[in-house]
Amino acid sequence: MFKCFGTELFGNIFNNLTTLIFIMRVVVIGPVKPFRGGIAHSNTILCKNLAKKHRLLAISFKRLFPKWLYPGRFQKEKGKAPKEFKTEFILDSINPLSWFKVVKRIRKFNADVVIFQWWTTFLAFCYWFLAGMLKKRCRICVICQNVLPHEESRIHLFLTKFFFKQAHSFVTLSKAEEKLLKKIMPKAKVKTIIEPTYERIVGLKRIPKAKARKKLGIKHAKVLLFFGFVRPYKGLKYLLKAMPTVLKKHNCLLLIVGEFWEPKEEYISLIKKLGIERNVKIIDRYVPDDEVGIYFSASDAVVLPYTSSTESGIIQLAYGYNLPIITTSLGNAPDVIEHGKSGLLVKPRSPKALANAILLFYDNNLEKKFRKEMKRKKKIFEWNKEKEKAVLGAW
Repeated sequence: MFKCFGTELFGNIFNNLTTLIFIMRVVVIGPVKPFRGGIAHSNTILCKNLAKKHRLLAISFKRLFPKWLYPGRFQKEKGKAPKEFKTEFILDSINPLSWFKVVKRIRKFNADVVIFQWWTTFLAFCYWFLAGMLKKRCRICVICQNVLPHEESRIHLFLTKFFFKQAHSFVTLSKAEEKLLKKIMPKAKVKTIIEPTYERIVGLKRIPKAKARKKLGIKHAKVLLFFGFVRPYKGLKYLLKAMPTVLKKHNCLLLIVGEFWEPKEEYISLIKKLGIERNVKIIDRYVPDDEVGIYFSASDAVVLPYTSSTESGIIQLAYGYNLPIITTSLGNAPDVIEHGKSGLLVKPRSPKALANAILLFYDNNLEKKFRKEMKRKKKIFEWNKEKEKAVLGAW
């Protein structure tokens, strides 16, 4: 709800924040818990932060992806929607009748701003319809988890621009994504923010490393973690190929924790071919929130060998658990990791570069140094007024 002093027109309200009592009716469209994965975590954190100050309604999905299109085993985990804000699971991504219902609900709520979480062109038509029906009555802001999907295609570019033309403003989560957005839509009004860390919503806090390893049955003195869904762009094969070089000097264990979204047999075959079976442990399943902390607590560093990246929720988790990061210099990594001080950045698709970085990490005992710097740097992840203004399109 807006209250303004003077006679400013509605169109100027967002550019004259000093005249506002900054309390708004905000609708956020996207998956929230108990949906799985980083997008749901990111959106849930956003809603919790906005709900502290504004009247917030989260519109989530009663059906997000059809079963035949979703590569994972299930789309939701056990649990209920957060209590800090109101969530209505009424949007069906492929049923236009539900789209009309959502528009009617948002109009009844009398929203000032509608925020769309964008990460897949599968939602382009649904989002295009909703934004088109609402944009004359309220502000439309799009938060780009990734501007374009990791899989390149002209159809992805077309569908992205098709929806984006309905928006008033955009938020990207890395400077690289801001640059990409401006390239495909030069006139776009865009801000980049560093989103908060996720440990507030994933349950178990950090526990002593020895205790975590004992619970997991790990006897190795050194442990590296690969965490998250296993997909081609995650680059796991390059990390596996780096391990023989690492193991010549350090007897460490590589924990691969996450559900495989591609044939696991190919990785098993590669592990056997490389002769590293004793130094690799696979947990092929989605890890529920209350178990996440034990894997991050047991590890010396998380290794993210991405070949394509926009904004990685695993980096947010690592900062939340103060776990050093070794990753490729893509997406939001260069925005939040200072090479050699708070982590290590390497070029993508290079087992040699990954191996050298891991050896540098262990040979120089960098874990303590990185943890200290990460703790100091964690302030950049805090929610603040500037981030709030950006996602509300109020700038």
